[in-house]
Amino acid sequence: MAEKNFIVVGAGLGGLATALRLAHRGHRVTVLEQTDQVGGRNREVRVNDCVFDGGPTLMMMLDPFNRLFSDVGEKLSDHLSISLCDPNYRVFFPQEGIRNRLDCTSNMALMKRSIEAFANAEDASKYPEFIGRLGEMYRECIPAFVRRNYNSPLDLATPGSAALALKHRMLSNLAKEVERTFTDPALRQLFCLQTMYLGLSPYAAPYVYGVLAYMEYGEGIWYPDGGMIQICRSVARLAEKRGATIRLNTKVTKIKGNSVWLESGETLTADAIICNVDLPYAERELLGEAPKKRRYSCSAYMMYMDYEGEIPELLHHNIVMGSDFFENLDQIFNRSEIPTDPAFYVALSSKTDRTKAPPGHENLYVLVPSPNLDHHFSDADGADLQQKIFRRLAKESSFRPENVRAMKTYSPHDWHEELGLDKGAAFGLSHDFMQSVCFRPANRSKSNPHLFFVGASTTPGNGLPMVLIGAEFVEDRLQKAGHL
Repeated sequence: MAEKNFIVVGAGLGGLATALRLAHRGHRVTVLEQTDQVGGRNREVRVNDCVFDGGPTLMMMLDPFNRLFSDVGEKLSDHLSISLCDPNYRVFFPQEGIRNRLDCTSNMALMKRSIEAFANAEDASKYPEFIGRLGEMYRECIPAFVRRNYNSPLDLATPGSAALALKHRMLSNLAKEVERTFTDPALRQLFCLQTMYLGLSPYAAPYVYGVLAYMEYGEGIWYPDGGMIQICRSVARLAEKRGATIRLNTKVTKIKGNSVWLESGETLTADAIICNVDLPYAERELLGEAPKKRRYSCSAYMMYMDYEGEIPELLHHNIVMGSDFFENLDQIFNRSEIPTDPAFYVALSSKTDRTKAPPGHENLYVLVPSPNLDHHFSDADGADLQQKIFRRLAKESSFRPENVRAMKTYSPHDWHEELGLDKGAAFGLSHDFMQSVCFRPANRSKSNPHLFFVGASTTPGNGLPMVLIGAEFVEDRLQKAGHL
């Protein structure tokens, strides 16, 4: 096959992985990135001398990572040093006393004992079977439903697919299935909250998303030495080593046919174009298409803090639950309101990697799920959330607001304006059933035979493992279209 020329618009992980795959085949690849760094949502953020994972902080489902490296003749371990986070995370509940916190681990025996001490013996006895059931669904359903390049919804309508869906009750409601298994209210929350990674309420999620809990408790949570950004940097280095060119601070303003127009006035042409810009923004701003009626994930209000002092009560990963789980979800997803008593996630990667904060400091990262821009997010909303988070952190730990030496925040407006996420939807398009598997927007343009898509809002979906699988899908599409 003769050498071809490809342009990748956007240097998120999906775009970088696609570039690496194409460069490894011996083709000319140019990656165009409008910001000053690779990574997309998986970027690096700095506040004073503290360094943060800008978006994703958890490395899970290692198979797509290993597969990318092996497909280009490399070993992940030669480029990334990863370590298991154990415990996975600490969960703080609003109750007082022994039921206030639970350390969650992928060590089955230890987790079972912790559940018994925290909740009751009956729920503890159900835990191994629950994780085993989710593990079986994960092993059977990922290859059957996720690792498929769908051509139409009819691809899903097979006897085998229907049998698997019935066997695992895949389309039943996630929250209700968890409630059928466990009696303790806190455990019911714990084992279905993982859909928040997708910006989706567990009360609106099919049970198949229970596999997210299996990924945590069955396979574990990992962290790469140097931070999550090292994943993208290592892929970028390998792509460049194979001849790819990565141009930062290069904004694309239009895609038409086999050409892209840059803000500088330059025009570039290629045999095919792979767009890693979030799909709704790309359709509207780069392709000039009319907006399509779709459903969006929630947003997130981010706080990156240079904190002086130690907070020994917090681990690397922490989840703080509000007083009313259902009300919190209802306010975010159904009523587009700022939560009255928000649940939130806290990370201090300096607990694992001391180079991420100077001596005597911690890099304190807080993610608060919030409504997308269907709610007009104001400065007052940000101040309200900050006050609530500071108050709860002070209650649960030795955190003191006066020890915050500097802080950078990121609101739904910032997700929209800086990273091109429509409605400030931090997780892209929603992952409800009718926007999943064969119903998710396709990775090939219907109107432009030269244009393909990769990233969170196209197939198979959001999250670092999913966009890596998406890069595999694009490579397959390009080959079947005669571009490879």
